[in-house]
Amino acid sequence: MLPTPEIVRPLHLSEIERFFANNRAKDRLLCGNIEDDEGHDSDRTVEPSGQAWRANLSPDGTKLAFCPMRAGKWELWEKSLVDGREAPVISDDHVRDFPQWSPDGMRLAYTRSNFIDQGETQVMAWSGENRREEPVMAPNTRYPLVWDWSPVGQLLLVGQNNDKNRSEIWVVPLAAAPHAETAARKIASDPAYDLYQSRFSSDGRWVVFEGVRNTPTGLESALYVISAAVGPWMPISHGKRWDDKPRWSPDGKTIYFVSDRGGFFNVWAIRFDSAKGKPVGEPFRVTSFESPELMVSDAIPKVDFSLTQNRFVLTMEQRSGSIWLLDILGP
Repeated sequence: MLPTPEIVRPLHLSEIERFFANNRAKDRLLCGNIEDDEGHDSDRTVEPSGQAWRANLSPDGTKLAFCPMRAGKWELWEKSLVDGREAPVISDDHVRDFPQWSPDGMRLAYTRSNFIDQGETQVMAWSGENRREEPVMAPNTRYPLVWDWSPVGQLLLVGQNNDKNRSEIWVVPLAAAPHAETAARKIASDPAYDLYQSRFSSDGRWVVFEGVRNTPTGLESALYVISAAVGPWMPISHGKRWDDKPRWSPDGKTIYFVSDRGGFFNVWAIRFDSAKGKPVGEPFRVTSFESPELMVSDAIPKVDFSLTQNRFVLTMEQRSGSIWLLDILGP
């Protein structure tokens, strides 16, 4: 299970094999297993071949959706973490980005773009049963990004730009497809902020997100929670360091996130009282990457963090060539 504030165990890798061809900086997806209460880890996992981004684990931890760059083309692939097989989800001239698995692991929602046609994008849903995609929203130029599914798989959290080019958070009902934008409901926006990385809690009551704004000293990123029914923003962090990629634990009692508050970017976490909708205590550190030889990239927009009950994936960067067999040590 995931580490809790009472048992602050580090994320633990089981002999992850990492291969690099040269000494230039390389981005890779680091897949690992999470310790159980007795400190045991499960079977070995390996990263997708080649460079890959936008990693998203299926809720059961058996599949990985990711976007590799192959032959100069941005694609959407899936990889089995059971037998290691990889295959394209769909292969054509469209660009597919920000894939998110449904709660049952049978569907993917993502943004599909056609930059030749006036830069229009639209939200699509793909079925693993018939391997076909269907439109959820009509094409538009607001660049909608799929952030998450609701726990029962009936709603999507979508970020899209308003007329002032600020990113807002919308709840989109899948039942209204292929024109779900007509029934969509805005739940968070602010003229001073761009809102990203929104995620439903496991009970669907809360939404955590990242708010980014310009300040006299530069960009500031902080985390907030709101009621899924709309309400005031509850700060989870205060923008003193760059906090990003908030993710709920499966029980909804912990929020994990990536932060540079220790110097290097690492995974941190904070307890959350779901009854009161408030954070509890101070953030605690979960991973300890403190060397350019293996680190969470400081180019944070390209970093992805996805976790389930017993498995996680994190975008890493290595700046010198080697083969790695490693454990992640605790604080």
